[in-house]
Order: sequence, then structure tokens, then C-alpha cells
Amino acid sequence: MQELICNIEFSREDDEFVAKLRTEMGGLREYTGKSFDEVMNQIMLELEEEFS
Repeated sequence: MQELICNIEFSREDDEFVAKLRTEMGGLREYTGKSFDEVMNQIMLELEEEFS
């Protein structure tokens, strides 16, 4: 059985990348950065902390 553990939406606004991360435990959070890699690293760190 599959269970949704998080939802991530990416967008680009002007020269900045935006990611909206939603989890059941942490709610909705938003991350911004100048590069996609920067935003992705922020999300990975957050998810590692939340699910470890």
C-alpha cells in the first residue's frame, strides 16, 4: 500500500527558485534560492531531519 508522505511544488519567480514543501508533521513550508540545487539541498536537509 502506498502512502503520501510529502508534496513538493517547484516554481520559478523572476531570478529565484521557490519550493513549497508540505508534510503531515511539519505543515507547509516555503524555500527560496538563486539556484535549483540550493533549494533542493534545503528540502533534502529538512526531510532528513523530519523523517530520521
